Amino acid sequence: MLGFVGLGLYDCRDLTLRGLEILRKADKVYLDTYTSIVPNFSVEELENLIGRKVVSVDRSVLEGRGLFEILEEAREKDVVLLVPGDPFIATTHISIRLEAEKRGVKTEVVHAPSVVSSAISATGLQIYRFGKVVTLVYPDPEVGFYPISSYEVLEDNFNRKLHTFFLLDLKEDRKMTIADAVDVLFLLEEKVGSGIISSETLGVGVARVGSPDSVLKAGTLEFLKRYDFGPPPHSLIIPSSLHPVEAEALILLCNADREMIEKWTKKIK
Repeated sequence: MLGFVGLGLYDCRDLTLRGLEILRKADKVYLDTYTSIVPNFSVEELENLIGRKVVSVDRSVLEGRGLFEILEEAREKDVVLLVPGDPFIATTHISIRLEAEKRGVKTEVVHAPSVVSSAISATGLQIYRFGKVVTLVYPDPEVGFYPISSYEVLEDNFNRKLHTFFLLDLKEDRKMTIADAVDVLFLLEEKVGSGIISSETLGVGVARVGSPDSVLKAGTLEFLKRYDFGPPPHSLIIPSSLHPVEAEALILLCNADREMIEKWTKKIK
């Protein structure tokens, strides 16, 4: 059996009782260390909690030959992959599950809080008013790479009056911040020139959602670029037209300036 257990967003306390039960019964526990950040997570605390060793695995294992060794192991034993957030928000893990099922390996899933649902809920924006979720990655000008497709998703959502949720790039050597994301969007606007992104565009920055020190702040992109959100993980939302309840939520929950929200609402109409 190959189990997928969501770790949640902050620390071991985000694990569900069912998740703990499966982890304690497992013959082998692997921890995904590359698809997201869990700010206060401790491997040692988890090992003490479940009474067994935890093996950390990175991208080279989960997307390489090491994966097939894990799948073979799961034919004979109960193996669990512990995943930050909810197991299948990152596309890597659904690919692993499908590969397991193709090989006749039974799979089981225990869900947990996801950054997407939690950040949207925390801001007070309405989930049914969101369009496609997209990851914003770092450009690489040396090889001529710019994440134009991310801007195209934003443009498509915007034209349909839908909000856009940006998951921000996570690399081993650097984690994209909201300030980085704003710079990338400014750069993409220069490349594409559709006029969606400007210093006055409304954005909602979310940092460490689910943590006691989480930060929610709505403002212009120029303002968000200068705002101190603290360490990652960060996410960025670009709203489109706002329902009156959403507008009030951004003011009360995300400390947005009322005049700015009113100005944005008139502009989008």
